[in-house]
Amino acid sequence: MRARTYYIVAIISLILIILWLQIALWPIGGIWAIITILSNPTNVMVWLLPAFALFGAAYVLRAIRWWVLLRPFNTKGNPANQFPMLVGGIFLTYVAPLRAGDIATPYWLREKQSTRFTAGLASIVWARVLDFAALILIIIVFGFLIFGAVTGQIFTYLLSGTFVAVAFVAFFILIRNDRFVGLMSRIAGRLFRPSERLKEEVPSFVENFAIDLRTDISSWNSGWAFLLSVPIWMLETVKLTFIALIFGEIVTIPQSMFVLGISYMTGHILAILLPAGISIFITQTLTITTLLGVWTAAAASIALLDAMVYIIGLTILGAPSLATMGRGYRELQEAEHSEKPETMED
Repeated sequence: MRARTYYIVAIISLILIILWLQIALWPIGGIWAIITILSNPTNVMVWLLPAFALFGAAYVLRAIRWWVLLRPFNTKGNPANQFPMLVGGIFLTYVAPLRAGDIATPYWLREKQSTRFTAGLASIVWARVLDFAALILIIIVFGFLIFGAVTGQIFTYLLSGTFVAVAFVAFFILIRNDRFVGLMSRIAGRLFRPSERLKEEVPSFVENFAIDLRTDISSWNSGWAFLLSVPIWMLETVKLTFIALIFGEIVTIPQSMFVLGISYMTGHILAILLPAGISIFITQTLTITTLLGVWTAAAASIALLDAMVYIIGLTILGAPSLATMGRGYRELQEAEHSEKPETMED
């Protein structure tokens, strides 16, 4: 019991240290500018509270999407009781390096709902692929829209709309194609293939992961999950637009979509080494400065407030979620210990 207490204290201390490091890396001028602007109640009511509402709506859609991706595995859960696991994992990814939350989420799913770890991991991996697919689609389409607005060419708008329709149809055909599914399974098998020495210790992990990934990809649920990925990032984009308007920076929806797509793609790649909160702040500041021509201080303030919305929102949602996961795990352990004496008596 004492060792478990030390473990929980160590985890909480690590999270607090990482949060402190993130705040230490932020520019003092940007923090002061945010405090000055948010001292106006109008900015809070008109712009910041809607940003938090959009943040919450996006995470409700994320929970529904994960539930859709888990349906082929006949899990016992629903979006409501799977929500703490998902948000708790994203919270860990945001404050800790090495994408720790992507490993913790399927572990919690296995402990709480008796779902195979490889099935949960496959659903998380495929959700990240769908995120990248949606972001790539957004970058291309809204890049066309920005180009059309600058040049005044109506044909560009028609071309972008045609591209959207073709991309959706092509993606749905692709995920149902057996050759594509087999190719993805082979790639996954090669990436996670254990050495000969480890095959005796983990004889079926790679095979189960490849099978579960193939099941998720080949299911029509992937199509629905992709359809949910697009509005998720639309909500994230409108949130960034609200935050930019607080600082008086006029950012249109196409511009916001384009910048957010690039910053989130590069930020989540860097999140393999850094906490996602730091990596996304860096890439968002650079893309806003470079692509929108905003002063570095203003771009850093926009990215900083967006990061603060994430940290506050994930703390409100994620900290209780982690506590729920810990309490559920303790209840499961106590139930197992209470069952052992009865088995011995029989």
